[in-house]
Amino acid sequence: MSKFKKGETSKPVIDKKIEISSSIKRKTELINKIECFEDIPSSLEMKKNAISQTSVHKWDDSDLNIISYSYNTAHAEHNLKYLNDLIDSIKNANHRLSQLLESERKDKGNSTARISQNEVNKLKIENEELRVALAEVYRAYMSLLDQCREDKEIDAAYRKLILSQAQILGRNRLWLVK
Repeated sequence: MSKFKKGETSKPVIDKKIEISSSIKRKTELINKIECFEDIPSSLEMKKNAISQTSVHKWDDSDLNIISYSYNTAHAEHNLKYLNDLIDSIKNANHRLSQLLESERKDKGNSTARISQNEVNKLKIENEELRVALAEVYRAYMSLLDQCREDKEIDAAYRKLILSQAQILGRNRLWLVK
């Protein structure tokens, strides 16, 4: 004989239903509090710059007292009212975030960066210092190149001298010089 009659539900299943419903309510409250990107909890995954319904259903954070649940569970008959509130809060939060993004873009686009004459003078001085430093580096490079060429020429002259001395000494010692 079964433990439950037809239509009866066990206590753990009922508790899980209540926990999911309260999690949907809690998520709605948390999303309604979002005014800017800093207000978004770190455990909530964002898709681009918006909050998706799927990521909200998957959202799980024991510190915030919310759990994840499936799409079908959220759309169950006993959760429809809470789900509609959640969907509205997601739409409103996304609207607030998109307005915030637009205002930031306008602020960046409208602000023409004017720098003061003092800053211009500082930049000119820095530019001149960089030119002088570049000239010094170029001079040092050219000096190294000349020294390298001189070393090669000196080496070639020594080699010629040694080869000529070897020829004077005879063919028998030529193999030692090469």
